[in-house]
Amino acid sequence: GTDNIMDFWEDVLQMEADEITRKLEQWACMSGRNINERETVQIMQRICTHLLNSGLRTIIKRRDVRINYANFGTAIKEKLGIDLKGWPEGIPFQSPTSLNDLNALLKLRNALKDGSCHWFRMSPRQREEYSTQLAARRKRGETIGKPCKKRSDAGLARKRNGKENGHPRKRARGSGSSVQPPKSAEFVVTSDEEDTSDDEA
Repeated sequence: GTDNIMDFWEDVLQMEADEITRKLEQWACMSGRNINERETVQIMQRICTHLLNSGLRTIIKRRDVRINYANFGTAIKEKLGIDLKGWPEGIPFQSPTSLNDLNALLKLRNALKDGSCHWFRMSPRQREEYSTQLAARRKRGETIGKPCKKRSDAGLARKRNGKENGHPRKRARGSGSSVQPPKSAEFVVTSDEEDTSDDEA
């Protein structure tokens, strides 16, 4: 039944599941507020953050991304070729959680709701022009964005899942008089496969 529903959404409604999910979440945030809910700073911060992140995830079709405001020009525009149009004037471009002005948050919320503030894919020409601008700024010695923090243990060998410097940890042989026949080459487990379960999140 689930596969048929997915086909219905795409064939009849001409919408992908992610887009429908985003619109449902947006409707729930905008229209489904209960009578006790008020337009507070905290609620508007949460709604704006959700709308911005869900919009970005929808356009790039990935669920594991969040907006990097400090490095927006490089992490989003340069790397992904995605830009945000229609950010309300007079509101600094930063995470909604850093905005404490309720009127500003309401203005941003309304712009996201009516679509005047929206994500879009940059054209090849726009990406090329933007990359040229960044290259010129870097050539002048400007620092673009916010550099990543350096690890406190940078330069030191770090152990990971029983490994150090890429060498796998040796497993102790079990004691026993019985001798096991050699495994077929099709089923021999390598050290890399043994460590797969440890490396996966």
